Amino acid sequence: MEAQQFMNYIKDALKNGVKANDKSVQETLKSHIKFLNDHGHRVDAKSFVAQTKFFLDDDFHRSILENQLTGLSYYLYTAAEMHASLNQ
Repeated sequence: MEAQQFMNYIKDALKNGVKANDKSVQETLKSHIKFLNDHGHRVDAKSFVAQTKFFLDDDFHRSILENQLTGLSYYLYTAAEMHASLNQ
């Protein structure tokens, strides 16, 4: 449920032209990472970038995201990179 809400927010942000470094996007990423950690997944900003890079590099996962909305995999990766750079 949370993951779906997170992805819906990211898709809406992309559709509406919200910059990946926008405070609302960055806060949403922070909340999502916190949720993951609260539910048994050890994730920090850097490992989240690695996960989104995998989605970008892997044809199967990239196509899943891109079939939802063109540019989604790249937007998610860019937002994650920006989040990591702001939270070192």
